[in-house]
Amino acid sequence: MRSIETASPPEAREMKYENAANILPPELLEEVRKYFPGGLLWVPQKGDPNLERDELIVMLVGKKVPVKEVAALAKMTPRQVYRIIKKRAPKQARPEN
Repeated sequence: MRSIETASPPEAREMKYENAANILPPELLEEVRKYFPGGLLWVPQKGDPNLERDELIVMLVGKKVPVKEVAALAKMTPRQVYRIIKKRAPKQARPEN
């Protein structure tokens, strides 16, 4: 059984920690400090890193592949598959259960 993998390279998934003072212009750093005085701040990447995987899950379920099988391929629980379907699929493409 094959697992569902995303096409993004491994280095794109690694979190990198950088000192904001070394990256941001001083004016922007002061603006950030108005809202967040200090500590670790996570900045998400643009876009949805799981979009490709989610679209594949919706397509497989739409082609009547059993949810349990899709979950096993995606290395997740059937409940997670149902959540993705609820979030991404048009109502007519959702499974009956």
